[in-house]
Amino acid sequence: MLAFRPVKPAYTAGCRLQALRIHTRDHKLQVVSVADRTLEAHYGDFVLSQTRKGLDEARRLAFKVSYGRDPRDAQIAGRTARIYELGPEPEPDDVDGRAPAVVTWPDGELFCFLASSTVGTDVLIKVAQSLYDSAGKGRRFSGTLRG
Repeated sequence: MLAFRPVKPAYTAGCRLQALRIHTRDHKLQVVSVADRTLEAHYGDFVLSQTRKGLDEARRLAFKVSYGRDPRDAQIAGRTARIYELGPEPEPDDVDGRAPAVVTWPDGELFCFLASSTVGTDVLIKVAQSLYDSAGKGRRFSGTLRG
């Protein structure tokens, strides 16, 4: 169902895998080719998204698209990443809600995205690092995602 072999994080901050979602249709309900599908793994406090986008598009999504305010660069297993801190608690009548913490990075042709509205980037960075701990240091994604 996917054109890549996703990996499961070794560290999940005590959260259990709750759901896997493979996007097989786009926002217009058109079928998405296997090569363009995205996998989302929902772990309660955070979501991990992995998709094969090609070298240029993975870099563009990680570094040119904004996922919040005040981005900072970081390192995930030797790969440059971009992080956005968890926003402050909103006022009770705020319709927009809290800005999520986001960690995003390209790994070759893969675009990787972690987000949470409850835990900070310190936790998300540990989750991201653990993807490489489970796949083997220095290797690109090659493990299998299992619940």
